[in-house]
Amino acid sequence: MLSLLRRKSNRVSHVGLDWEHELIRREEMAERVIRYEPSRIAIGVLGSHSALDVVYGAKKYGFRTVVVCQRGRERAYLEFPVVDEVIVLEHYSDMALPEVVDRLIELNVIFVPNRSFAVYVGYNRIENEFAVPIFGNRRLLRWEERVGDKNYYKLLDKAGIRRPKTYSRLEDAENPVIVKLPEAKRRVERAFFIAGNGVEAREKLEKLLREGVIDEESLRSMVVEEYVDGAHFNINYFASPLHNRIELHSIDRRLQSNIDDVNRLPSWIQEGLSGALQARMIEVGHIPATMRESLLNKVFMLGYQFAEAARELEPPGVIGPFTLQAIVTPRLDLVVYDVAPRIGGGTNAVMAWGGQYSHLYYGEPLSMGERIALEIKTALEKGGRAALAELVT
Repeated sequence: MLSLLRRKSNRVSHVGLDWEHELIRREEMAERVIRYEPSRIAIGVLGSHSALDVVYGAKKYGFRTVVVCQRGRERAYLEFPVVDEVIVLEHYSDMALPEVVDRLIELNVIFVPNRSFAVYVGYNRIENEFAVPIFGNRRLLRWEERVGDKNYYKLLDKAGIRRPKTYSRLEDAENPVIVKLPEAKRRVERAFFIAGNGVEAREKLEKLLREGVIDEESLRSMVVEEYVDGAHFNINYFASPLHNRIELHSIDRRLQSNIDDVNRLPSWIQEGLSGALQARMIEVGHIPATMRESLLNKVFMLGYQFAEAARELEPPGVIGPFTLQAIVTPRLDLVVYDVAPRIGGGTNAVMAWGGQYSHLYYGEPLSMGERIALEIKTALEKGGRAALAELVT
């Protein structure tokens, strides 16, 4: 089930222990990280999404790095010298197994969660079984969903942040809507689409069902939002407990397949292809972007409002990176349509040269991976393991 591939010797080993499942308390993780040897602390991450950014930053600030991979996806992490140890599993979901947890603790790992970690391991196992100190708030990860008792609509409403209106019935949508639901075969991927109204949306849903793109399970997690027109931005923040502030780190935009390509076609070609080509919104990349300075006041207000709401609804709130995905309307209002209470995939877009705004704090541009490592390093230098304990849950 588990193989540990060491870069130097390529040795395979197996570890294990007995484990009882119970809700992981923050105090337990604080005690665990206090027992770590400061000189041997490693930063770990699941091998996907933003892992290279995380390990790049960790190495720059002198930490050892650990990447956990699913078999067949480990090659890049074995090749790049910024990764010290690669743990290869048969399935990503095996990360919460006792022998994997035991090995990560043995390596003094502080784990940085990304979206793939949340999707492949699952919130219940993260909150109850993955007893490794996590940089950030492990229970806030669940709030990224659109359904359930804990969802980002509730978070945004608590924060007083404007978001798109949602419809419980398609019949109530008389204006353009965006329908958000996962694919049938790839739950992490998206079968999002835009329709002129609820009636048109129902017709498109029936077509996607016939084609097998979605299934009944997809429909159970479906959300219908009003379509808000404007320019899209991913706003990447960093909540620093050490500095007691919310930092604006960077801004990026998504590249989506195949809608970005379709949008580049002239309208008469789009019309000719309308019956044969289904526009899709599958995220495949990110590009850096900037926002006019007159809007940055609103950007900071959103960040602080979100952090305060998160603190009230899911203490201790946000620690480290988070992203608000916003639309800037023609009236220059900001409407938040999605959130990521962890490192965002878009930070990869600025990994090589750093976040556009991070140099305003530190005199040099930092990637988000560097910013995470700097917070951990500063905590160790200023307050030792006790200060480090304030950064984990």
